[in-house]
Amino acid sequence: MINVLVVDDNQHKIRAVRRLLEIIPEVKIFETATNVTSAKQYLVNNHYDLLILDLSLPTRDGDDPFPQNGVNFLNEINRNPRFKKPFHIIGFSEFDDFIETFKGDFSDELWALVKYDQENTKWEKQILNRINYLINSKRDLKVADITYNYDLAILTALRSPELDAVLKLDGNWDSFRLSHDSTEYFRGIFTKGNLSISVIAACAPQMGMVATSVLTNKVIENFRPKYVAMVGIAGGIKGVGNLGDVLIADQSFDSGSGKIKTTDTGERLFEPDFKSIDLDTDVRELFLSCKGSRAYVDRIKNDWPVKDIPTELNIHIGPFASGAGVIANNQVIEEIKGHSRKLIGLDMESYGLFYTSKHCSKPRPISAFSMKSVSDFGDKNKDDRFQAYCSFTSANFLYHFVLNHLFVIE
Repeated sequence: MINVLVVDDNQHKIRAVRRLLEIIPEVKIFETATNVTSAKQYLVNNHYDLLILDLSLPTRDGDDPFPQNGVNFLNEINRNPRFKKPFHIIGFSEFDDFIETFKGDFSDELWALVKYDQENTKWEKQILNRINYLINSKRDLKVADITYNYDLAILTALRSPELDAVLKLDGNWDSFRLSHDSTEYFRGIFTKGNLSISVIAACAPQMGMVATSVLTNKVIENFRPKYVAMVGIAGGIKGVGNLGDVLIADQSFDSGSGKIKTTDTGERLFEPDFKSIDLDTDVRELFLSCKGSRAYVDRIKNDWPVKDIPTELNIHIGPFASGAGVIANNQVIEEIKGHSRKLIGLDMESYGLFYTSKHCSKPRPISAFSMKSVSDFGDKNKDDRFQAYCSFTSANFLYHFVLNHLFVIE
């Protein structure tokens, strides 16, 4: 992170500076030049955060050191366009008379001139203070330079029918790949009046929390979206809604998190330890506002081309369980409900989305959210007949939500 060049012909001083800086992990490059000629070549070829410059230097190896050489080199750094200018320069000398003679040359450029003393550690503190300042300023600059590049990222676990439903939304989509990544990405624009929302979309190579977590991290690192959403199909809970209903996770947890024990009778016992992640409060309030209005929920159902859905389309908000496998067993669902009685749905991905968005590098998304529609109830009657309809309802609900609620308040 920090690159340092020391120009000094005194090996004892060089070793002292090296010992001081080698304990700082952020100092990645430490190079030395013992004369002015080699120092110039270093500045032609490399960019340094800090130059520590002795005053008395030889012009070339074998020459006698001359006190004026350090200051002459300092002045040439400003004049010579071939040099890559160091961000900071510290003058360095063990001789009081040299410091007194040339301190004006350094102060005119607002550079520090430090006295080296084997019997005193003041010089060490001065150099460490400058190094720490460089480390902190570069770290702050790196974070500040990163901005959100897209408004929204939409992820799915399946290409068909989930991502296909997203790409049928009015977004003027085009596909592309990054040179270092095999994933196919799609970029588009959602518009309404003067509102224009930049969107990136992609699907994971397979279902599951791990695949979703990897995709989520790639999308965040490469595209820096403000929001990350997941749409598609999910398992519902009997008694909570109908097939096709949109489920919004206001809390996500890994249903497989816990401890497996053996009882005294030799039976297998699972002790759950669910660590849930909550949906952003402001986004949850927007979803609650949607739930209270059927303005475009009925429109979504009416836009479905096959008119054979016997139930109305509804929205449900509540806890969502993510597991490692597809569930088609009522007993397993009841066990999960025993620890989350308001459970509304199950899938294999949402917790990976929530977890990665919360723990990724900054700037993190403002919020991650998952909205999936009920394609089955996780029992033995599970089939795939409703998958296309569910992909349609969840994708279209997201489309209307972001255009009418999510970005309207900004």
